[in-house]
Amino acid sequence: MDKIFSTRIDEAAIDVLERLSRQLRISKKRFIEEAIRLRAQAVPEGAGNDVWAETAGAWNRAETAEATAENSRRRFRKAFGRHHEVKHARLHR
Repeated sequence: MDKIFSTRIDEAAIDVLERLSRQLRISKKRFIEEAIRLRAQAVPEGAGNDVWAETAGAWNRAETAEATAENSRRRFRKAFGRHHEVKHARLHR
């Protein structure tokens, strides 16, 4: 099943795409699909396939979980409290 893919491409790249697809007598769609496959083949086997290795570092923090939780609570209280300060209070008469 084909899906629609939309992206902005530099005009020079579009010119190359149009010229080469005409020269090779293939559709622009086929040209792009083949270019993607060729680029994918150039990636070493197994590179970029381990999602856990790529994302596990995102969870490593310099601070402890307790410090992160306390910092989050402090910021939440500060943000919540700013709407309850006297200068922001609306008095209905």
